[in-house]
Amino acid sequence: MTRFTKLLLAGIALAAPASFAGAADLTEPVGPVVVETSGGFYLGSVNTLTFLDDTSFDAAGADIDTDYDVGYYSAVRAGYSFGDMGFISPRIELEVGYGNASVDQHRVNGVRVDSVDSFGDARQIAGYVNGYLDMPFGGMSAVTPYIGGGVGLMNLELRRQGVSGTGVVMDDDDTRFAYHLDAGVGIKLQELGLFNSVALFDNTTFDIGYRYTAADGFSFTARDGSRSETDFSSHAVLVGFRKSF
Repeated sequence: MTRFTKLLLAGIALAAPASFAGAADLTEPVGPVVVETSGGFYLGSVNTLTFLDDTSFDAAGADIDTDYDVGYYSAVRAGYSFGDMGFISPRIELEVGYGNASVDQHRVNGVRVDSVDSFGDARQIAGYVNGYLDMPFGGMSAVTPYIGGGVGLMNLELRRQGVSGTGVVMDDDDTRFAYHLDAGVGIKLQELGLFNSVALFDNTTFDIGYRYTAADGFSFTARDGSRSETDFSSHAVLVGFRKSF
């Protein structure tokens, strides 16, 4: 073996450990990878089954209280999510909606009038500025609880309300400050392995929750000129969706 060959082999032997150490440094993880959920704009809808509390008004010297059937409320919304900020993910949105509940029974001075003889409905048009806090679970990104609410204006119409024999005694509307409080969960179905092949559900969150809505001091004038005030409050089962862009 020549002297040159011996030197070459010695150089290779010395370089090999350094090369393996360098390769190890390249493959050694430098720490856990943190993936943050980005925020962004979204569009969506809200739909509820609404249980409206009684309203009341005066007409022809009588106090008339009204029970309602289960009603509905439907709205469109546009919002922005600020993404993860520690344990919460805040978002804000604008909502505009319409609701309706038909009269079940009127009570005139405490005396119930049969449902078949009671008629009319309560209609609402509302607009809100909403704010929510999403609270992601550490290992459950597909299901995210949220709490929040909104403030805005509501136009309430007691539309063509009355009883058989007297006809319509109330048909008026008024606008007042309103607010709602919400709590529920947002569900990303594709992260649960559902609808993965349906493009419609890409970046889509379905909401299921509860909503309480209230507005006070609506002023109404009956057909005979009687003026009275009533409050609005309701409890609702809410479903909706949010599609992020």
